[in-house]
Amino acid sequence: MRLFVFLFLLSTCFQNQLYATQVVAFYNCENFYDTIHQLSVNDEEFLPNSAKGYSASRYSQKTGQLSKVLFGLGQLGGNEGLALIGVAEIENQYVLEKVIQSNAIRKYQYQYIHFNSKDPRGIDVALIYQPRLFKPYQYKTYSLKDANHFQDYATRDILLVKGQLQAQWVYVLVNHWPSRRGGSSLAKKNRIWAATYCKRIIDSIHSVDSNAYWIVMGDFNDNPTNKSLRTLELDNPFLSLYKQGQGSLAFRDSWNLFDQILLSRNWKMPKSQLTN
Repeated sequence: MRLFVFLFLLSTCFQNQLYATQVVAFYNCENFYDTIHQLSVNDEEFLPNSAKGYSASRYSQKTGQLSKVLFGLGQLGGNEGLALIGVAEIENQYVLEKVIQSNAIRKYQYQYIHFNSKDPRGIDVALIYQPRLFKPYQYKTYSLKDANHFQDYATRDILLVKGQLQAQWVYVLVNHWPSRRGGSSLAKKNRIWAATYCKRIIDSIHSVDSNAYWIVMGDFNDNPTNKSLRTLELDNPFLSLYKQGQGSLAFRDSWNLFDQILLSRNWKMPKSQLTN
């Protein structure tokens, strides 16, 4: 799991009406698999008989740790808990069910939106939400493989959810862009393509709703200063954190801030905070 969890504390103000502070977060669950082999995905590394020895007890421990994280984040939101949390690297709906039904956070009655992607390792993105704070209306996924860009492998889908955050319609995009594995120029181009495709989704909505409110979150596998994130043309509060030397994971003795939440520029937040 990521060393840091970054989140927004949003005091939202829509049409001059102030609403209570809500917690919006993103979390990379880092290979959150169950222990059951699925023929359609490459999950052999996370089975009881694998070299990792991913046993039922280890799976249960990981579930417990994740539920504690969600519980802690929920405390920042008071009695209601989290409003929204995007997650990455989850294998299926069953691992999500196990988390939200755990003793630590069952009281919040969280629900989720998840689709299986075409990623060969079977890891997906999903959106967990508090139904008393966020009411989903429409949702779908966009496959980058279907865009005919990735010729030799499939990657995670982009999840789009439209719903009401308190009284305001918002659009949420949950991302997990191609990794930096190997450090090749092709990997960089793949992330720029993912950003371009994500921007097309935003633009397509803007063509019919020019004042749409956006929350774009994810593990982008790039830092706030990289071209891929700048392609989105959104406000990125994580830029200031990155410039201060903070990050969500370390590599070769330096911090990277791959996990971010971006906002459209029409948000009005008279009092907002960004914390870790």
